[in-house]
Amino acid sequence: MLFALLKRDYFTKLSTGLRKALQKLSIANMVNSNKRQTLETTGNCFSSALAKIDKLISSISGIITGTLEYAFYCYGKAIASYPFAFIIVCLILSGICSIGIINFKMEERPFKLWIPQHSEFIQVMEWQETHMPSDVRLNMAIYEAENVLDKNVILEMLRVHDIAVNTRTEVATWDTTCAKIPTVATSFFGRKKRDLTRVRNNSLEAHHHRYKRQNDDDEEDEFDFSLLFPRDRYCSFLESMEMQCLENSLLEIFGYDSSYIESLTQEEIIREVNEQTRSLIYGFPTNFTKYLGKVERDENGTIIKAGAAIHRWFTKINRTAVEAGSFVNDAGSSMNVDADGYEWEQNFIQNILNFSSQSESFTLYLLASTSFGTISGDNIQNDTKYLSVGFGIVFVYILIMLGNFNLVEMRPILSLLGLSCVGLATGVSYGICSAFNVPYGPVNSILPFLLLGLGVDDMFVVMQSWDNLSPDEKRESLQERIGLTLKHAGVSITVTSVTDFVAFAIGSTTDLPALRSFCIFAATGIASIYFFQATFFVAWLSIDQRRLEDQRHGLLWCWKLKDWTPNACSRQKFCQKFFGKPYARMFLNLPMKIFIIILTLGIIAVSGWGLSNLRQEFSSIWFLPQDSYPYKFFMKQKEYYPSSGEDGTIYFGNMSLVHEIPRIENLVKTLKQNKYVSEVNDWYTRYKKYWVKQGYIVPNPNTTEEEFHNQLSQFLHSPSGSAYRTKNFRFSGELLCTEKAPPVIASSIDYRHIKLPVSSEKIQAMDSVRETVENMNFSGYAKPWSRAYAEWETDKIIVEELYRNMSLALIVVFIVTLILIASISTSILVLICVLFTLVDVGALMHWWGLTIDTVSCIDLVLAIGLCVDYAAHVGHSFMTKTGSRNQRAAKTIETIGPAVLSGGFSTVLSFIFLSNSGSHVFLTFFKVFFAVSLYGLYHGLIFLPVILSFIGPDPYPSAYSQSPSSEEEDTKDLTRTPKDIRKNGFIEKVITSENSSEAIDFQEEEATVYKSEDLAQEAADVSDKDSGTYSENA
Repeated sequence: MLFALLKRDYFTKLSTGLRKALQKLSIANMVNSNKRQTLETTGNCFSSALAKIDKLISSISGIITGTLEYAFYCYGKAIASYPFAFIIVCLILSGICSIGIINFKMEERPFKLWIPQHSEFIQVMEWQETHMPSDVRLNMAIYEAENVLDKNVILEMLRVHDIAVNTRTEVATWDTTCAKIPTVATSFFGRKKRDLTRVRNNSLEAHHHRYKRQNDDDEEDEFDFSLLFPRDRYCSFLESMEMQCLENSLLEIFGYDSSYIESLTQEEIIREVNEQTRSLIYGFPTNFTKYLGKVERDENGTIIKAGAAIHRWFTKINRTAVEAGSFVNDAGSSMNVDADGYEWEQNFIQNILNFSSQSESFTLYLLASTSFGTISGDNIQNDTKYLSVGFGIVFVYILIMLGNFNLVEMRPILSLLGLSCVGLATGVSYGICSAFNVPYGPVNSILPFLLLGLGVDDMFVVMQSWDNLSPDEKRESLQERIGLTLKHAGVSITVTSVTDFVAFAIGSTTDLPALRSFCIFAATGIASIYFFQATFFVAWLSIDQRRLEDQRHGLLWCWKLKDWTPNACSRQKFCQKFFGKPYARMFLNLPMKIFIIILTLGIIAVSGWGLSNLRQEFSSIWFLPQDSYPYKFFMKQKEYYPSSGEDGTIYFGNMSLVHEIPRIENLVKTLKQNKYVSEVNDWYTRYKKYWVKQGYIVPNPNTTEEEFHNQLSQFLHSPSGSAYRTKNFRFSGELLCTEKAPPVIASSIDYRHIKLPVSSEKIQAMDSVRETVENMNFSGYAKPWSRAYAEWETDKIIVEELYRNMSLALIVVFIVTLILIASISTSILVLICVLFTLVDVGALMHWWGLTIDTVSCIDLVLAIGLCVDYAAHVGHSFMTKTGSRNQRAAKTIETIGPAVLSGGFSTVLSFIFLSNSGSHVFLTFFKVFFAVSLYGLYHGLIFLPVILSFIGPDPYPSAYSQSPSSEEEDTKDLTRTPKDIRKNGFIEKVITSENSSEAIDFQEEEATVYKSEDLAQEAADVSDKDSGTYSENA
């Protein structure tokens, strides 16, 4: 009974639970039903709204496109009626605009090209040039040998020294050009020559002491002999000191004395290098081990060998000559250098390089102050020779593609005149921009290559439209045919030209001067090439066509060929044939379309990973050719002196130093603790030690302004402070040893960063120092500056600038294509192709060793305009075709494919020889544009037609108004295809018979024949559906 009760209770609970579950399920079904109804309603509303938007855009675009087509039609007829008048107008316009070239100004100064002019770097540099201009210029050489401490190598170094000091021009010598400093007689420190008989102290403690001394940046306190004499007597002695040209090298150890060096043994040379701590030339403490690279030591820390040594020569700018107007602007350093000093530097470079090529003891690597600007500028200009080679190759290609291989139908003159449009557009661009004082930068050298590629693309589109005229249209008058050609081609080249123009117009708003300059030149050039191709080239096309129809020779127009008949082979259009039946069979069958989509997604996935690894880095060294002597110097400097970071300076002005000393002391301490700073070379630390030795308290809040200036003058004239006198201070008057210092106009503190390999760390280091100085809250001007900050500041904004420009360009390009193509879905697909191309290009940049810098930033802005061309032509042509999606895709490729391929291939040909260039600008341009052409053609000619064959929108309503003869001509080649593909019971193709209006629907291996044109079109519509069969009562 208990079991029965439990069983009954169990079934009761079970039935109750089932009832509740059914109630919940019923409620859920009702909710789901309501949700489905809501979703369906929302979907219908969305579809309705989208349809209304699409209809509105179509209406607007219809008006714009119709107006443009009619305008181009009338314009084409006018050109064909008066071709010579339009040619003369083009030549006059180009000539007038080119007059502006008389105001042409080339900008080669790096600071005016690669750095935003409102940046802190530029502001501090301008302050420095006004308040603390640097008159000193540096020239360096690195000696590389198995052991630079070998006697023979040292003697060869001495020969280089002799060559440098004996370099002269008609006016300048080393003595008149060098920067000079006072020297302390070596007898003051005990001896002029070394005692050759002294014995080395071989104790381990002595070796350890030397090793510590050689590697301690904070050198031990040196005895200051200015403390031994009264001030007047010391100043008299100081004024009598000899001034010597400043030259730093290992040879200071030996006093530049060849006879003394020859008298030394190898062991004695090693001992001198390890023990000498004071320059015999200048008498100042010097750590000579810093001049050595690739140092080897024994177990006691003694230097026994070195693989490199550095030599420095310092020259001084003659400010009097510069102010008198006798100067040369050195582009590399952005300095105005007196003409005599500049000439001396050129002779110095030539003499040293000539000797280095003959030396067998070592290899010499040289860098002069003028090297960078001279070599980088000449390198870019010299590589423009590839432009003429590119023009020649493109001319041959155009000659092959534009005409036929027979005496009459070849078009060499027309091809050459079409290329001349590039010259006309370049002249207009240079003239207009120069007239408005837009500077010409080194990157602008690639502009003719860009205009060549875009101009040839427009040329091929025009000629393709000419070839695509229907048989009936080809029987019209020449004026009518030219009008119809320009009617069809005008809108297409307008779409691409406007998008290119807009992309560069947006790029011209950038803060980077080089990019802004190039974009202004390019936008002007694109507008010009658009005008000349639509006018100048079309005018010559009408003249050339008259010549052809009159059966005159293609090259010698005065020679009329009688009874001439072209052979069939010469009139074959192999490219046109390929994009007809073979292309449709190859790419527009279902398995291949699926494969292409999978392949594209795979490529974009891999490219996305590659793009994520693309580095942000810029170095002005890249503008040097790799076989140039400055480039080799920089590479050896990086190899042998890797621990040396970038130098910087903190400038102070408009402040009372005596009141700011506590803050200066705090700043020095904070900088020394900064993880990005390796050393601080400040006057204050030495100043404090100098006066603390004499029993003074520093800083002393009771020190008056007058007392401070008196102490500062004494310090700066002492051996402890003389190194800071001219380098780190500027006074309102002359600084005299016996008097207090005049008011300080400006002062500075030097520091050095650690070696920073990654651009992100460089940016952090720069910001860290700037923040440190800012937090000190100085009462006057206080800003850090380093020459390296030019590149670091560019790195800081380049990515932001790139993404901003590209995003704005893509948005505007989408809007322009949307208005002119008049289809949301087609415009989105075109935009997707552009995005896919850019991702692929970014990945290939990473794999090809490129980084995000100013040059690649420019090229990527160019890439947007170029890759839009490929996809926009295809998208616009698709909208003008009727039939099933598959048929329309095939017709699109057949009609526009040859022009797109020819334009892309000719673009590659125009810059293919830049792959041999030694210029970073041209190499980057080649790599980026090769990638753009490769991926752009793939996405435009393969991927986009496949996608359009699946989800392409309906054609323009005006497409249905096409004449039957024209429609028949468009589909003639396709309708002859005997092979039809059926997959999964769906219609893949509907073929309209060429000889009758029969539509054959292959499905379930049964064929139904439809005799009327309406049924054939209805069958074609059914072929676009994903499922279902054509009803029998159709």
